[in-house]
Amino acid sequence: MSRSRYRIEPFDLSTTQTYPLSGRPSKVDVGLFGRPHKAGGSLAEFLAGLPKILAARDLGILATSIFQARIACKPVLWGLGAHVIKTGLAPVFIDLMDRGFVSGIAMNGAGVIHDFEIALCGSTSEDVDARRGDGAFGMSEETGLMINRAIS
Repeated sequence: MSRSRYRIEPFDLSTTQTYPLSGRPSKVDVGLFGRPHKAGGSLAEFLAGLPKILAARDLGILATSIFQARIACKPVLWGLGAHVIKTGLAPVFIDLMDRGFVSGIAMNGAGVIHDFEIALCGSTSEDVDARRGDGAFGMSEETGLMINRAIS
């Protein structure tokens, strides 16, 4: 008789072997951990305190590369999705432009739409779920009309 009330028998662990944790290679150790940012600390100190793993490591490499390009008078080109605009980071990018950390931006068409709507009325990012059912998503009059006039 089966020990389980389910049709599938429990997984047989009788041949499973374990090993000591101390002998296992690991990708992360405490030497890679981040450290808390101190009040009044600089951005450079904040970046230096991030963990040296995965995306946080990549962010540090990116910041260093951008800074080195600026020092060498090389162009710094950014490829961005529209979420950067619609989530409120435009003022940050404008500041980066003013400081010489942005030479050019490539963005998809949605970026133009969000930037236009913010400039025109101070808001953007339509509720897709609320508008798609009645076929009204993306149908705001001013956005389509005025952007198309501008590029014609």
